[in-house]
Amino acid sequence: IKSMRGSDPDAALYWLAKMLVAGEDIRFIARRIVICAAEDVGMADPQALVVAAAAQQIVESVGMPEARIPLAEAVLYISTAPK
Repeated sequence: IKSMRGSDPDAALYWLAKMLVAGEDIRFIARRIVICAAEDVGMADPQALVVAAAAQQIVESVGMPEARIPLAEAVLYISTAPK
């Protein structure tokens, strides 16, 4: 979250990958991405919440390992979105 909030997409992807490899619950990761989109990006780019919610829905319906791709896309979108 700190990397997304700080607009550092490389670091955000690094930490996402590290969390996934460590076995962190993907639902927890998706929930934190949604929270970041709502709280930190907010109305500066309302599409960020749509992207995050879509990634969360994909996590629930598809699961790992495929869900890592939409999670990464959401992380990149939020990292580069205006805050």
